[in-house]
Amino acid sequence: MDNTILKYLSVENFASFADKIEFTTEIDSGKKEFIESVFSCGDNQFNKVSFLYGANGSGKTFFCKIIREIQRLLEWSPLCGMNNSELLSLPQLKGMDDPITTFAFDMSYEEKPTRFVVEIILDGITYHYEFAVSNRKIEYELLTKKYRRTEKLIERTSPSYKDIILKSDLKDFENTKQVVKEEALCLPIAALLNNKMALKINAAIKGICVVSMTAARLKPTNSKEAFSDERLAQYINILQKADPTLRDIKVSFEEEEIAHQKIDSDDFENREIIAKKMTVGVDTVHAVFKDGKETTSTPITFFADESLGTVKLFTALPYLFDILESGGVLVIDEIENGLHLSLAKEIVELFMNESTNPNHAQLICTSHQPLLLGGAFRRDQVWIASKNDLGKSSLHRLSDYKTSRAKVNLTNKILEGAFGCNPNIFFKSLLAGLSASNDISNVAVQ
Repeated sequence: MDNTILKYLSVENFASFADKIEFTTEIDSGKKEFIESVFSCGDNQFNKVSFLYGANGSGKTFFCKIIREIQRLLEWSPLCGMNNSELLSLPQLKGMDDPITTFAFDMSYEEKPTRFVVEIILDGITYHYEFAVSNRKIEYELLTKKYRRTEKLIERTSPSYKDIILKSDLKDFENTKQVVKEEALCLPIAALLNNKMALKINAAIKGICVVSMTAARLKPTNSKEAFSDERLAQYINILQKADPTLRDIKVSFEEEEIAHQKIDSDDFENREIIAKKMTVGVDTVHAVFKDGKETTSTPITFFADESLGTVKLFTALPYLFDILESGGVLVIDEIENGLHLSLAKEIVELFMNESTNPNHAQLICTSHQPLLLGGAFRRDQVWIASKNDLGKSSLHRLSDYKTSRAKVNLTNKILEGAFGCNPNIFFKSLLAGLSASNDISNVAVQ
């Protein structure tokens, strides 16, 4: 698959994002600072790393879930026409058919559609994909590609397959489009039926990797290639910085088929879905010392006995190395969670450095830690999430704020709360409330 560049992301009426928010990795062309932080694709330039800051509850995690929600709907579409309760009840498919979480704090949004937009670049061509969902049905769907000019590939104006217009590379799906259900997106159905363009775009969007460091135990990747001897040696080298006694890691795999379902439709040409469960076993070996000298070693059951930080780092490393080796997009929610700041900085530096990131992989990370920005970073790399008194989250790029000089101290600015992400506002309000309560209590006692 071609190296994927995430250019643009937008959502409306999803979770705390009531009104339209927009995100881009394309640089602000007016800013000439720290050009080593960017890479070129055609005539455009993009940030290697993007940071998203905000106070607790501002919408940072929901931002990461935008990609996951798009991916869920792409995965769910081929399944939604099935009448197989056994298959759909599998743990792997749990939550797959959940309704979209719309903005909950204003009743006027209940009947409004949720809109998603994602733009990616593959082999120098920009693909724009957007769709709107209302009451589980696809109200609108548009796919375009742009090289020198813009071409429409899919245009859909209602839930009905009759209102799907297919052109150019998707034209061969025209005679089969009746299999697209009202609740299903057209793109993944065309991919299921082996349309080359649909396969390419569908795989690229689903290939954007989203990792949440806030999870109690991160799910390890099922890829056996991710745990080759060469890779494990690299992981051990990094993990030893967090745990110097670590000596070896042993990984085992056990795969079983748990469901095999034929799609009951002539239109799908005997397609079938096979659900498999992969169990990953991990054991580590640690040095044992006597009088300050290493004498022997002892095995440790990894997920049961290792520290939470070590587990999180180890299970995140395969995703990190996969992206760096082949290119693509990695989204990490709360990158510093469970990690020492120096390790989080090293992860960022891997993406910033041309020698460790020759394929221009992109990192997008949310964080509470402004010290991550202690180095040379562009203002258009930094985004601020905030929430107003109505519960609506918004997203703004730091370069949109007026500052007195080009190279501001971003760490200090964030710590000072200059961009709306200082929790001191909360604590000041809390203290003021406690003070008022004490005054009332004193009056009552008197």
